[in-house]
Amino acid sequence: MKTKLQQYIGITRMVAAIVLLTLAVFPAVAESDKAETAAADPSAVMYAQAMPWEKFLDGARVQREVWLKNAERAAPSDLTSRFKQAGEGLQLLIITADWCPDSANSVPYIATLAAAAGVATRVVDFRTGKAIMDAHRTPDGRASTPTVILLREEKEVASWVERPASLQWWFLDKANELGEEELLERKMAWYEWNRGDDAMTEIVMLAEKTAKY
Repeated sequence: MKTKLQQYIGITRMVAAIVLLTLAVFPAVAESDKAETAAADPSAVMYAQAMPWEKFLDGARVQREVWLKNAERAAPSDLTSRFKQAGEGLQLLIITADWCPDSANSVPYIATLAAAAGVATRVVDFRTGKAIMDAHRTPDGRASTPTVILLREEKEVASWVERPASLQWWFLDKANELGEEELLERKMAWYEWNRGDDAMTEIVMLAEKTAKY
């Protein structure tokens, strides 16, 4: 029959074994959690923290009339149908600023199209989204607004930055030929004429390219 001392020693050894097992298990769990966090797509993490498009629009103050006017245009039915078909499981993360002319003349059209097609859209301010912008630069190497990220299954699949391609390449080509005032005037005239058609078309094309039909 065991003495009380022997019983005490046996209990002590059992507790020590449990503690050792616990110490062995919990660090592994912690490392696993760190790995999952590290593997998470930064754009998906940002999307989870972003605000709905409607909230951003309601809070826009600079160029407010331009934002509201452009948001009132109904999305073209053909683009809406295409975006709806390609938009299953798609999410848009838009990094923007209300003072940005390129944003005010593209983002409202893109967001209106997304709403019509049932594609979830969220917005973050350029300060919050700086790291995402830095990772998606313009052809001449600038981080810029707007930056639009397309997500599927919490993974980035495509991006669209600053301006429609036709305007972007014209602007970069003429930047050293025209004065700043004339360059801006022509750019804004193009936006007024195009009314978001190229921006919406390019977003739809990116959605179609990344769709899983």
